[in-house]
Amino acid sequence: MAGGPIDAYVASLRGALRGPRGAKADLVREARDSLFDAAEHYERDGLDRAEAERLAVDEFGDVRELAPDYQRELALAQARRTALLVALAVATQTVVSEIAWRTAATSWSWQPDRFYAILANTVDYAGYAVFVGALLAAATCGIGTRFRTVGRPFARATGIAAITVVGFFLLGGAALSLLSPAWHTATLAATPLGLTSAAITTALPAWMLYSGFRCIRAAA
Repeated sequence: MAGGPIDAYVASLRGALRGPRGAKADLVREARDSLFDAAEHYERDGLDRAEAERLAVDEFGDVRELAPDYQRELALAQARRTALLVALAVATQTVVSEIAWRTAATSWSWQPDRFYAILANTVDYAGYAVFVGALLAAATCGIGTRFRTVGRPFARATGIAAITVVGFFLLGGAALSLLSPAWHTATLAATPLGLTSAAITTALPAWMLYSGFRCIRAAA
């Protein structure tokens, strides 16, 4: 019954939810299928279609009551995606930076001082820690929900953490670049490796920021 109570309910539920398109579409489709199954059951009992749909909607529950549970699922789905993105981005940037560094270093006689070495090690070890932490967060939002209750606060914290990670590595990377002689010449920047490195180190943080803000929005 096009434009009936079920279609109106599904549209209201869809409008109340925020999150990844695919996950949201799956949740809404499951709700719609359940409503149609219930309506068909009532039709077999002798009710007309409109009355059957109204009864199915009434028994399913008010959108305002059900939306928080659906939104929790979407928030965790977005948090899982964000965490996996952070892990992938940090690993990729680490590899790209290492290749760029080793390639550029072949033409230097410069040796890092103690401060630079400490800063570089801090950024490196922070990258390892973030990679492991991001994978743990992704697991917590997925299989971890079988063993403990994980809600929207965790998803919100994941989004905030992703944004913080971007800020930390942008500042750390900028400091290392400014203190390194490689970035005071056009030698590396003019190469395909330099251009690729610049594109990756620009695109990945932007993507992480976008995903982090979506995570916070889904958890709101």
